[in-house]
Amino acid sequence: MDMQAPSAALLSLSCIAVRDETPTVKTFRLRADGGPVGFTPGQALVVKVPLPGGPAWRSFTISGGTGGDLELTIKAQAPGGATRWLHENLREGSGIEARPPRGAFTLGLRDNDRLAFVSGGSGATPMMAMLRQLADTDPEADLAWFHAARDPAEVLFARELAELQARMPNLAVAISVSRPGPGWFGYRGRVSRGRLASAIPDLGRRQVFCCGPQGFMQEVRLIHAAEGGARAQFHTESFGGVAPAAAPIAEAAPEGPGFGLTVNGRAIGIRADETLLQASLRQGVVIPCGCGEGMCGTCMVQLVSGRVDSRPNGGLTPEEAAEGYVLACSTRAASDVEIRLA
Repeated sequence: MDMQAPSAALLSLSCIAVRDETPTVKTFRLRADGGPVGFTPGQALVVKVPLPGGPAWRSFTISGGTGGDLELTIKAQAPGGATRWLHENLREGSGIEARPPRGAFTLGLRDNDRLAFVSGGSGATPMMAMLRQLADTDPEADLAWFHAARDPAEVLFARELAELQARMPNLAVAISVSRPGPGWFGYRGRVSRGRLASAIPDLGRRQVFCCGPQGFMQEVRLIHAAEGGARAQFHTESFGGVAPAAAPIAEAAPEGPGFGLTVNGRAIGIRADETLLQASLRQGVVIPCGCGEGMCGTCMVQLVSGRVDSRPNGGLTPEEAAEGYVLACSTRAASDVEIRLA
């Protein structure tokens, strides 16, 4: 099947199906108007959500998809936000725009025979995409799956996990819920060192892929390190629409020969070693952002003029770079710079 060539152009997507996963999570199946779209399991789409107050760009991991279709599994958050809008408005037959799939949180990082997928809440979505990939390409893979959910009704992909265990003899699954109900026989409570070590006794010797709320990922990172895990063996998918804070002035680069920075016609300044994103946020210019690590592409802006030191971390395609786009979170000025919000 011929897939669309990578491009910086927005994808025009039609919703062709919606299914309930849990009481608060839906999966949206999307089909690009321009033809099938390829992706690497673990990558994400940056979706343009048309909120009443103006569009909001949000990153969602692609949970699956076949035949060039893409699936996004999204948990509804607070009223008025992007996820709630999608739950209430994205229906079969309606359309939405998104940037092409991107991201480096994939099995391309794998360099260990023993893996652990650790997720909290809807953080299970990239894990399921990668697990399906392993089931097809390496069904003998030694993989420990640990998922934390609020209650049994919110456990994602439970039925499919059971089916995959029948195909993958070395797949061990552990689920922990913080509000267990009658008849629950799995782990109980939030993630902790004792609970995680009990579920995955050799956690420190495994390469960990972790996704969930920031506090959850930090806790798991500390547990992995305490169990002897190497820092390079721990990977997170940290995007999810939470803007990283601007660098405090005290931690920003020292005063020195800065440059001029113009954002959508507004002239501000930028310090040496300060990213475009940090400089903009510090001076009240909001650039939508996600991971803050150059992976999700949410903060993509177009370079109008000037020289920059741009270091995307998988969040920018070669085609986008060739068209003059940079990621504000991982780009520093090397001269006076003008950018335009993409």
